[in-house]
Amino acid sequence: MKKTIILQMMLSISLVANVTLTPQKEKNWQIQTALAQEVTHVPLDEYMMRVTTPPKLLHTISVPYEAQVIQLNKANFESVNKGEVLGLLNSPQWIEAQKEAIATWVELSRSENEASRKSKLCKEGIIAQKECLIADAEVKTDKIKLLASETVLKSYGTSDEMIKILFKDLTIFPKIELRSAVKGVIVQTDIEVGKNISSSSALFTIKIDGEDWIESDLPQAIADKLKSSKEVIITIAGKEIKSKVLLLSPLLNPTNQTRYVRFSLPKEADLLVGLKTKATLSIQRKALLINKKAIVQDGQNTVVFIKEAQTYRTLKVDVIAENRQMCYLEYNAELKKPIAIGGTSILQNMLIQGKE
Repeated sequence: MKKTIILQMMLSISLVANVTLTPQKEKNWQIQTALAQEVTHVPLDEYMMRVTTPPKLLHTISVPYEAQVIQLNKANFESVNKGEVLGLLNSPQWIEAQKEAIATWVELSRSENEASRKSKLCKEGIIAQKECLIADAEVKTDKIKLLASETVLKSYGTSDEMIKILFKDLTIFPKIELRSAVKGVIVQTDIEVGKNISSSSALFTIKIDGEDWIESDLPQAIADKLKSSKEVIITIAGKEIKSKVLLLSPLLNPTNQTRYVRFSLPKEADLLVGLKTKATLSIQRKALLINKKAIVQDGQNTVVFIKEAQTYRTLKVDVIAENRQMCYLEYNAELKKPIAIGGTSILQNMLIQGKE
């Protein structure tokens, strides 16, 4: 035990010294150096991630009335344009709404004609002015009723052109055109030909264009290194995706001690919704990348050999991440000098033994 402590003390003390070598000795002992690569992002680890759709990109098509499906023009995963007809419906409520609208239109036409006739009589003094005022009030009332009827018709999806035809020809439309209010892709349907649908039932779910999310449940220690809006890089199958943190859950999952984290997913990433895959998460942090062969353990410290002219000296470093071949070091301007990556064991032995 005492010998071990003395040896560790010797290592810690001796490795603060320098060693100078001639070019020939460097060649003989195969001492090799390399420059550390400066990087802006540091990989944390590999985690399972999944691609999801933000709720704001999902638009539901429904109707505020009971109806029967007569015809369907679109199915799952087909593209639709705004205003495109998705299908045809039939509804007794729709028929009644048209009848009421026609009756209101007819009544307005009658009251307008009556008001016009009385206006002439009032000007000639044949009838009292009071009669004209009453007739004008009836016209205003009928116009309000017609406006209400038009609003009801539009709630069924009736276009302005259809309303004009309805009042012009006084002909009832037997079918309702169910149109898409947005442009996108149908991701879910709950509608069949011949099926009766209830009021406000979700008939079509359409995904509009926009950026999806990529989500993961990360260990608490990793989540603590992230902040909202912080830029990160997510690497999937060798492809780097520039992203940022959108949301960090304020709660810890008691089952697996993880936190839910949501990241942005640019459209150019071209990943399908529903994908579950392993991804490497890298955070924005200035660091230096060097071969792991450069790392030397000096007791409790981690050091590298810095070369200045023909002299090698040790420098304490902090390893913040690593993979099979490389490690990421806390940024230090001193580390931008040549670093020994070959023959480090020889340099270490020379320092311990006090030899050149």
